Formats: sequence, structure tokens, C-alpha cells
Amino acid sequence: MKIENKFLPLSFVMNQLYLPMKRLLYLFIFTLFGNLQAQNPEVLSWINNNVIVIEDVNPDTSLAIFSANVPKQFENARIFGFGEATHRGKEFFDLKTKFFKYLVEKQGVKLFIMEESYQSERGINEWVSGGAGDKATIVNNFRQNIWYANEVKDLLQWMRDYNYGKTQQEQIRFYGMDNQFGEDLSKRLRNYVKKYNIAIDESLLAVADSCSAAKLKVGGIKDWDKKTLPELQQIKLILERDKENLITINAYEYYDMIRALEYLEQYTKFISAPYSHVRDNDMYENVLKILKLEQPTGKAFVWAHNEHINKKQYGSYNIKSLGAHLKNHFKEAYYAVGFDFGNGIVEGFKVKNGTVIGKTLYTLDKPYKNTFAATLFAANPDIYFLDMENAKSNPKAIKFFSSKLEQLFIGGPGFDPENKIMFKRRYSESYDGIIFVKTITPATYKKNN
Repeated sequence: MKIENKFLPLSFVMNQLYLPMKRLLYLFIFTLFGNLQAQNPEVLSWINNNVIVIEDVNPDTSLAIFSANVPKQFENARIFGFGEATHRGKEFFDLKTKFFKYLVEKQGVKLFIMEESYQSERGINEWVSGGAGDKATIVNNFRQNIWYANEVKDLLQWMRDYNYGKTQQEQIRFYGMDNQFGEDLSKRLRNYVKKYNIAIDESLLAVADSCSAAKLKVGGIKDWDKKTLPELQQIKLILERDKENLITINAYEYYDMIRALEYLEQYTKFISAPYSHVRDNDMYENVLKILKLEQPTGKAFVWAHNEHINKKQYGSYNIKSLGAHLKNHFKEAYYAVGFDFGNGIVEGFKVKNGTVIGKTLYTLDKPYKNTFAATLFAANPDIYFLDMENAKSNPKAIKFFSSKLEQLFIGGPGFDPENKIMFKRRYSESYDGIIFVKTITPATYKKNN
């Protein structure tokens, strides 16, 4: 009996050793499988072998690899929409500059259209065409301080250098397409009316003044457009009545004044119903008018946030985006490039008791779960261009990009970790191409900006 108690059956001993090992093995397999699932190994393999690597983010170096592998649809496009995952990302600004230079030099793009105001155009165009001033102050023409970045200043300097010695037809022209700004529009109208001695009743001009000075309020100003648009439209009719004479004097100035009035009408509608379809629809209409005014058959580069550039809708709000309008109008001649990133430093704001108490920087260590970025981040290249048409050649790849996953949204005010916004979308429906950057940093600004 004592001997039997000393020696346990070998099968029992082996089983006791095997069970923990078995559990560890199951845990290892489960963990490995989970990680492989999260990273989509077949998709990653396709990405590593098929994307176009971008050598660096330096806006002054060439796109050598991209130049040798330009996607056919990109090469044939007329209108190029370039987004950004956050308005204040240095790498996004620099890469968009890099691609704009490429498109100017290789594909004949001459129009630069920005998520900015009509009011910014005149001063910037005068400067990039060789006018007085300097790089340090030219950004003061912008109505959005997100564009005060040194990276944008450098882009405008490059436009000025490029335009030097060229005819007006050969030069790059800058345009703003946004409808969020009313200031100074009535002043321009009054100056124009006075310059050409146009008979417009003071009561109508006073309405234009009130529309120009009106301020955006949360929820909008109810019925503001119904009260004021008839008078604004009456002013436009008076200018159109004198069209033949005014065109004879200065056609460009006349059409530019009509555009200013239309932006004032758009601003009036916008502050009546902000955060609706009005803004993106107006930006689309403005792009068409800019093309008609400047280069009806020319090529344009459109600079805005991902949510405006994408060819589906603005976030989850069922608002047809600028890009969706452009895709419907230009078909394959519009190419939408979205941006995404993995980690890095983003500018944001601190909120206390529902009140913004200041700006700050946040570090994002890795992509959020259930996002496209979580898989794209695991690919080998640090920066790369991914063409959706090319992805269609691989069933696994296009299935992944056609799945509905999330993308982090960081708007103009910046990132708020307590109330982060994630938009679900299918990349295959939203973008023609993706530029992925593994790590981003904030754009650089002067302290007084």
C-alpha cells in the first residue's frame, strides 16, 4: 500500500504536466489568431506588395516612386481633392504641398482652391503674382487661423516663386470656396457701386451691410435668409441690368463682384441653417464657378478636410459632401485622396464643465480598435499611397476596404479625448486613394498666431 501511494500512474503525471502546457498553447494560439485577425495578414501582405511608397514628407523633394507608378485614374483626372485627417497636421500639410507641386509641374494644374474665404483671394493672388509684401504676413489674408501655419506660408512662397516671369495664363491662381465668412463683402460692394456710379438705393446697401456683419450663432438665426435674401437678390439684378456696360469697362472685375454677392447670399443661408447640407453644396457650386471664371477646361487642386473631400457624405450626418457633388459632376475626372494616420501628437483643447478652458497637445500611442488605421498602421512603409482601383484586383483587399470600419475625425477646433468622434465608412466608397502616415506631429505656428 505504501509503495502504491508513493508512485502515481505515469498517465496521470503526464496529464498533469500536459494540461498547463495545453492551456498555454491554447492561449498562445488564441492570442496569435486574435492579433492576425486584427491585422488582416492577407490584406497586409497585399499592402506591402502593392502600395506606392512615399519616400518622405519633405515638400521640397520629388515623388520619385509615385512618378514611376502613377495610378491611371489619377493621371487622367482634372479635379484633385486632397483631404486631411486633422486640420493641424504638419505631415498632411507637407504631403499635400508635395503633391500639389507634382501636379503643377507634371499634370498642368494651375488652380489652387482651398477651404477658405472668398475674401482671402485678392491679397494672396496679388502676392503670389509678384505683389508687395512678405511671407510672414501674407497668411493674414486667411479668415481661418488653421492656415496660419509655416507649412502653408512656405507653399504660398513656392507659388510666388513659380509664378515669377510667367504670363497670367501660366501662373497659379488661388481661390477660396468656403461660405462661412461674411465680413468685408458689403464694403467691397459699396466700393464697386461708388467706383462705377451705380444707382442702388441706400436701404438695399444697408441690408447688405447687416448680412455681412451678422454673426454665426449655435442653431442658426431663424428665417434670417427669408428676411434678407430678396434685397440681396435685388442688388444682383441691378448689377446684371448694367452688365453690358460694366463688362465693357472691366469684365473680370464685374464677374468677381457677382461672385462676392453670391458668397454673401451663401453666408446668409449658412448662418440661417449651419451644420446642414448648405455649406458643402455651396462649396461645390463655388468650385464650378471658379473653373468657369478662370479655366473652364483647366485642372484644379482642392484642399480641405477629409469630410469635405470624400466622395460619399460628411461623416454620419447624411450630408452630401463637396466630394460627392464633384464625383457626380466630373465622374472619373474627380480623384478624391483621403488621409489617415496611426499615432502621434495632435492639437486639441481642454474642456471643464462643458467649457473650453484652453488648448493642449495629446499623444495618441496607437490607432483605435475597429478602425482602418489599425490595419494600415501594421504595414511596413511609414508613408504610402494606396489606390482603390488597384485594390479591386485582390478579393481580400477590396473586401477589407469595402467593409464598414471607423475613422477618427478631428475637426478645426482640435482633438477632445473625452468626446472623440469616430465616423463609420467604407474606404472603397469614400476615397479613390488613401495616403497613410504612421506618425504625425502638429503643424508649426508663430506664437502670436
